[in-house]
Amino acid sequence: MLYFALCDFVVSSSLEPIRNPPDQTPADAGLVAEDVRFESADDRIPLAGWLIAAAPDRAVVLLHGLGCNSWTGALQDIAGEYVAADFTVLVFDFRGHGRSGGERLGLGWDERRDVRAAVDLLLGRDFKAGRIGVHGVSYGAATALLAAASIPEIGAVVADSAFADARDVMDAEIVRQTGIPAWAVRFMRPGIVLIARLRYGLDLDAIPPERAVSAIAPRPILFIHGEDDDIIPVEHGRRLEAASSNPVDELWVIPGGHTEGVRMLPTRCEMTEPSPTRDAYLSKVVAFFDATLR
Repeated sequence: MLYFALCDFVVSSSLEPIRNPPDQTPADAGLVAEDVRFESADDRIPLAGWLIAAAPDRAVVLLHGLGCNSWTGALQDIAGEYVAADFTVLVFDFRGHGRSGGERLGLGWDERRDVRAAVDLLLGRDFKAGRIGVHGVSYGAATALLAAASIPEIGAVVADSAFADARDVMDAEIVRQTGIPAWAVRFMRPGIVLIARLRYGLDLDAIPPERAVSAIAPRPILFIHGEDDDIIPVEHGRRLEAASSNPVDELWVIPGGHTEGVRMLPTRCEMTEPSPTRDAYLSKVVAFFDATLR
C-alpha cells in the first residue's frame, strides 16, 4: 500500500496544473494581436491565446514550456522574429497553464488535443495544410513531436530541448528533488507506469516522443539541444534524431544549457541576458520554416 501510495503521489504531482498567467500581452511588445478563445479537441478544455496576423498564407504555432505560458520572455522574442519575417503566429496556454482551463497536465500526450485545436483554428482562417509549422520549447517541444505525428496538416517542426521519454526525466527529477537513490526510483517505475495508466489514462509505455518521430516523415524536423543541458540532457536530442526515419531531419547542438538558444530561467520562464547564440538561433529557425512551409 505504501509503495502504490508513493507512486500515486509522484504521478499526481507530475500532473498538477501550473498556473502562471501572462502579465503582458503582444500589445505590450507593439504587436497587433487578436485575443482568441477555443476548445481542445475531444475533451473540449477551454484554451486562451493570441493570434498575431502577418502573412495570410503561412503560420507558426508556438508551444511553451512546463510552468510557463504563451507570452513569457523567450516566446516573445521568438514570436517577434517570426512576425518580422512575415509569418502569422499563434500562441496559447496549454491546459493547466496560464489563462486556459484543465484540471491536470498530460505529459504532452493529452496536450496533443490542444495543438489539434490550435491547428484547426488556423485552418478555419484559411491557412492550408502543410503551411502551418509548430515550434515547441522543452515540454512544448515534446508535445510538438507527439502532435505532429497525429496531425498531418502540420508541415514542419522545430523541437527545442525536447525529452525523448518522460519517464527518464521523471526519474532524474525524483532523484534530484528528493534525494531518493536512483535504484529506488527504478524500483518505483513499474508502479508509476501502472498508476498513470489505471488512474489517469496515460500509458507511459506508449507515449514517448522517441516513438512518435518516425511517423512525422517526410515532414522535416529541426531538433535543437544545448550541449550542457542539465534538465533534459543532450542525449535526449540524439536519441530523437536517431529514432527519426527522415534523412532531412537535423540535430543542431548549441553551446550552453537548457533552451539556451533564446535563454530563459526555467524557474521563472523569463529571459535573462541574451544567449550568445540568440541571433544564430533566430536566423536558423526562420530560415527553416522559410524553406519548409512551401
